[in-house]
Amino acid sequence: MSTIDRMQFILAFGRDVDFHHSCPQSTYLDRHTGEVVWLYENDEDAYFEVGIPAEENRKGHQRIDEEPERYLSIPGFDHGDHHDILKRFLRSDWTDDDSLRQTAAQAYSGLIGRWKRDVSNHGAVQAFHAFREERIAKMVEEFLAENGIEPRWL
Repeated sequence: MSTIDRMQFILAFGRDVDFHHSCPQSTYLDRHTGEVVWLYENDEDAYFEVGIPAEENRKGHQRIDEEPERYLSIPGFDHGDHHDILKRFLRSDWTDDDSLRQTAAQAYSGLIGRWKRDVSNHGAVQAFHAFREERIAKMVEEFLAENGIEPRWL
């Protein structure tokens, strides 16, 4: 396999499939080239949302249908997966400051955006983002290994 663009793969893997608004997308890894392929589920949405001709999107689906063993579906996260990462972070030893850890945990009310606002500590939010990136990267490695892929990252 060719090299895989690590940032593109992590972006595809960590996307929130539940909140992909009215134009859902699917993502695939081309096992031969290492390309991360983004396709709109509805061909017309490709043009509506970003100006990609519907025919181009349709051809992408056709390529995948014709060679399904070549393309690995990249699942993305459901909304609960993102919350699980935040909950895991809040239970971790991300800081030695017990008071800050408790304040951050109490600020979580089920909404990640509200937590970021309500925690009112920039360091806590930065620590969460670092934790999230590390967690997703680990999940990516596990996912690829489960599918027999040892990535060479770009």
